[in-house]
Formats: sequence, structure tokens, C-alpha cells
Amino acid sequence: MNLLLSRTWQIVAVLVILLLIATCFFLRLIGWHHPAAKYIGAYNHRVATLGEYIRYKLDPKRFRDARDAASLSFDCERIRDDLVKLSQSIISPELSISAETTVWREGRTLHLADRSIAGSEAFAAWKNQISKLATTQHPRVTGHYGTLLQALFASVTIHGANAREDFSVETKRGGEFDQCG
Repeated sequence: MNLLLSRTWQIVAVLVILLLIATCFFLRLIGWHHPAAKYIGAYNHRVATLGEYIRYKLDPKRFRDARDAASLSFDCERIRDDLVKLSQSIISPELSISAETTVWREGRTLHLADRSIAGSEAFAAWKNQISKLATTQHPRVTGHYGTLLQALFASVTIHGANAREDFSVETKRGGEFDQCG
């Protein structure tokens, strides 16, 4: 009887070990979002904010090591939304002429509207300002607004006081977001 019990426990132990090995291989294959997956090297960290994206771009290896991530995934839509919120909250001199500028996005197109801009001279100055921001090669500083704009958006459209004063320009990099393709 003792021999039978011993043999049964040996078989159970081998099956448990095989099950653990199979689970580890499965989790490494598909990746896992749970932090416990860090211990088997299968953790997939989701980058979902503009701040995290900028920290990642500053030093990708350090970012990955700090999170013990085997792989990274990027939520491009949320990152674009964060850039729109940032643009609306600060209204930088690079983007607008007045404090009445509103910002929104439709897919990979960023829209800027300022109904206080009336007249062809003011609109032309704003148009030149936006064209320069969207098409000029900016310093490859990770947090530079122009670099982020070009990486995240394919085009920028500005809207003035009159309907005929709409202007659209494609960005230099065409919205080729490194991680989203």
C-alpha cells in the first residue's frame, strides 16, 4: 500500500511540474498583463499615456527594465487624446494666436479652430505658423511638441472665422507613430 501511494504521488508531482512548465510557455507565448507575469518573464506592459510614451522614448531599455516587461504594447488612440488634451489646456504660442483656440481630433487629423481670427492677414500668419510646425524637421528632442505632433498625426487642419478659411497640411512624417505603424 505504501508503495502504491508513493508511486501515485510521484505521478501527480510529475504532472504538476509539466503543467507549470506548459503554463509558463503559454504565458510567454501570448504575453500577460498581470504583474505576476514579471516573475516568469511574460509581462506585457501597456503604454497608454503621453507621459509614459515620452519616458519610453527618452530611454527605451531603462523604461522596459523599470517595469520588468518582456514586451510593450501602445494604445495610440489614448496617447493621441492625451496630446489633444495637452494642446487644449496650454494653448502654446506655436499653435494659436489667441486664447479662443479649440483643439480636437478626428482619427489621425488634428483640428484647430479659432473663430476670433477674421481677416486674411491674421489667418495667413496662423497658416504659416502651423505649416512650419507640421512640416519642419524639429530637433529630435523626445518631448518637443512638433516632434510629437508629426509622430502622432498625419495632418493638421485649421479653421478660421469664415468657412472658406479652412486650411489643411500634412505633417512631415505623415503620422508614422513608431510603435503603431
